[in-house]
Amino acid sequence: MRFAANARGNFAIVSALLMAPLVIGAGLAVDITSMNRAKDALQRAMDSASLAIAREGEKVSDADAGKIASEFVATNFGGKTGRIDVKRVGSAVTVSASADIKLSFAALLGYTEATVQASSTADIAYVSYEIGLVLDTTGSMAGGKLQAMKDAVLGLIDTMSEQVPDRNQLKFALVPFSAFVNVGDRFGPTFDALGNQRNDGANWIDMKGLANIPQVEFRKGTSRFEVLHHIGQKWGGCVESRVAAAGKALDSEDIAPDPSKPDTLFEPAFAIDEGDTGGYRNNYIASPVDPLDKSLPGLIKKMLKYGVNLNPLGIPLAINLWGAPPKMDLSGGKGPNAGCNTQPIVALTSDYKTLEDKVNALTAAGNTNIMEGVAWGARVLSPQPPFTDGLDPAKVDHPVKKVMIVLTDGSNNFGNNGTGLGSAYSSFGYLVDGRLGTTTGNAATTNGLMNAKTLDACTNAKSEGIELYTIRLEEPDVKTGMMLKDCATDAAHFFDAPSRNDLDAVFKSIKTKITNVRLAS
Repeated sequence: MRFAANARGNFAIVSALLMAPLVIGAGLAVDITSMNRAKDALQRAMDSASLAIAREGEKVSDADAGKIASEFVATNFGGKTGRIDVKRVGSAVTVSASADIKLSFAALLGYTEATVQASSTADIAYVSYEIGLVLDTTGSMAGGKLQAMKDAVLGLIDTMSEQVPDRNQLKFALVPFSAFVNVGDRFGPTFDALGNQRNDGANWIDMKGLANIPQVEFRKGTSRFEVLHHIGQKWGGCVESRVAAAGKALDSEDIAPDPSKPDTLFEPAFAIDEGDTGGYRNNYIASPVDPLDKSLPGLIKKMLKYGVNLNPLGIPLAINLWGAPPKMDLSGGKGPNAGCNTQPIVALTSDYKTLEDKVNALTAAGNTNIMEGVAWGARVLSPQPPFTDGLDPAKVDHPVKKVMIVLTDGSNNFGNNGTGLGSAYSSFGYLVDGRLGTTTGNAATTNGLMNAKTLDACTNAKSEGIELYTIRLEEPDVKTGMMLKDCATDAAHFFDAPSRNDLDAVFKSIKTKITNVRLAS
């Protein structure tokens, strides 16, 4: 009876009986963890594949879509998958797949494998894209580089317009630059039969010469448009950089022009007759006057050579009291439009055919002024004047993505020379005008000052929410590379293309970065 009542060995027996299910349960937990881990990895692979196909747009072939899916699954999922299915409805893409996972402890119960499945749907996110193409069209771009740039830009326009079929969602602007940016001569005034200027030009351009601009030839209050009309020349459409006023860097900032504040307006470019002696190149009127003579008699003589009569105080008389226009030698590109070599800006548009025609028509000439390109790149993307085509993100009910792509093949170049004016004419006038912050200095000095202004323009653009990509094409200068890298939104937005053959891949990479796709499931 004592033996039957002895329970000291029961714990061991019970423990032995319970051990087997506990071990199996722990093993199954390990298998379940492995299955969940595999399912998560497969889901990430499906997400990557669906997003990658969606980025290619609706016109990618089914075969290519399947290839993209296989490549992304192979890269992002280490295990072996079964069939990968790709279904497409409009711009939406669904990728599905399954994978067999080997089990360890479940084999004790007769289960050696388990199947996990994953599916992902991606679509183009509803975003308005506004892309400013700021392109170097200076003389060094001539030939193969210019053509390679055109091909890469056209490829970007084609692929993005295929990917974003709603034209209201995708617009491009084109800003070619060299020493100047050309806003388009359509913004200038017209004249009546008596030669009087009508008040019908753009109100953001200085029609009457009232801005306080340091320059050697024209006195404040002289309309460059009237002088151009008087000498029988048409304004080429280029404008000068604005000059800092009231503590604001108007040259590099997107500050709206205000007709009541002449300094905020843009001055039409006018390349002066530089003089018959002293090594000047743009001497198109026979005149002995020295362009550096700032005396009142000198000023009167300088204006008389254009046929403009001034009163004793140096103020232009009424147009009908001006003298006969001068004879001019406009050979070799000389004249008041010298240096205005760039094609006009194309404001934001979804007319891709016209845009592509303008890209194909680009030519190369002139010096490099990257700041001017960046500053106008910001202005074409802005909702405020002078161009008002950009959306105001605060006034629409969907995201707006503003992007600027800046491509250059050279360093900033002020065109320094040994003449009394110190340089060629550019949007900053002449070196002696002091608009860079100095009236003297060599090419290295002016390059540094122009780089600083370019960085200011980039900083201002980024502060307005513009995503900024920069491309250095076949330019080994270290300072230029550093400046462009700092100019970009971040290091990943800077591309160094040592060969023109790299441009197509660069623009494809930018397109992938720009496009917003979203997971729908």
